[in-house]
Amino acid sequence: MIREIIIPKRNRLRIVIPDRMIGKPIELILREQTESLFNPPGKTISELEAELKGLTVNMKGYKFNRDEANDYE
Repeated sequence: MIREIIIPKRNRLRIVIPDRMIGKPIELILREQTESLFNPPGKTISELEAELKGLTVNMKGYKFNRDEANDYE
């Protein structure tokens, strides 16, 4: 899937189709983007940390053991 947001300067548009899509059905959709979708507001690091609090795991001191992970008997 290819998605690209553009701001057209004219009423004509040239599209280059990837070789892997030649001969296959493709769908083109044109719709006007709303301002909120085009330029979403960013979040500060402290806001993101507050959202993720309680969802993170402390991995300090953890060491991956490949033999243990592959031992499924």
